[in-house]
Amino acid sequence: LRLCILSITIAIPLFGYARKYYPKSTSNYFGNISTSTFNKLDLAGISLATSLFTLNIIALAYQPSLTENTTNDVDNLSLLLNGLISQLIPVAIACAFLLPRMNISEIFGLRLPDHFFSIKLSPLLAFIMVILSGIVGLIAIYICLARFLPIITPFLENNLGEQKLQAPVQMIIDAKENNPSLLVILAFLAVIVAPICEEFVFRGYLYGVLKRFSCTFFATFISALFFAVVHGNLWSLFPLFIVGLFLVIVYEISGSLWAPILTHMLFNGITTCHLIFGNAPEL
Repeated sequence: LRLCILSITIAIPLFGYARKYYPKSTSNYFGNISTSTFNKLDLAGISLATSLFTLNIIALAYQPSLTENTTNDVDNLSLLLNGLISQLIPVAIACAFLLPRMNISEIFGLRLPDHFFSIKLSPLLAFIMVILSGIVGLIAIYICLARFLPIITPFLENNLGEQKLQAPVQMIIDAKENNPSLLVILAFLAVIVAPICEEFVFRGYLYGVLKRFSCTFFATFISALFFAVVHGNLWSLFPLFIVGLFLVIVYEISGSLWAPILTHMLFNGITTCHLIFGNAPEL
């Protein structure tokens, strides 16, 4: 988290200087995602929105009652409401900064794109392209993880010792044994709520603002790193960073936020099924 904040703090003024004295530089407009409607006010917006995700992860990590085989004692409705609120408040903050100034469905591609670069798309082709982009993005994630995890995992084992799971992952494992109704709620939050809200904030807002004030490549790297860091688990840092990178790529290629939302849903869905029906969770 400190690395992300330090990088942003140093880089944004440098990129601002470059924008002022080299106005013909257009690297921040590369791709299908427009950034021209964002302004300096959105720097405060992304700070508030992403800090709430960070605080939620920190709070969850220090609540042993939710992570140490005590899921029978958790009130299901309270957990559902807490999960919804923790995800929706950052989205609400982003909307509060954006709604007075822009059409969110336009700027985030929440409607189907009518062009793929210079190619005009019919509604059916746009729908198919979004679906294919999401699926291809998921396949690319797994290919990359299969290539690099065998290299990273021994390094982590040597330096971090026994693997520690993310708190939500541990909750799903505990609920699998003790509380089936809680398991349904956790699966709903992981597969439906989290992908929609996190893509809105991290890809739609954070990436878009960083791209506007820096460049495509810096925005991709930092938004992916921040996405990985706020999940609060060193073992998951590298895999989630890879996931974040490909989610940005899917967003840029498709021009629609629905594509990375689909990729994120499929990834979380497969991971959740693995936790429930498999034996060796990694994320």
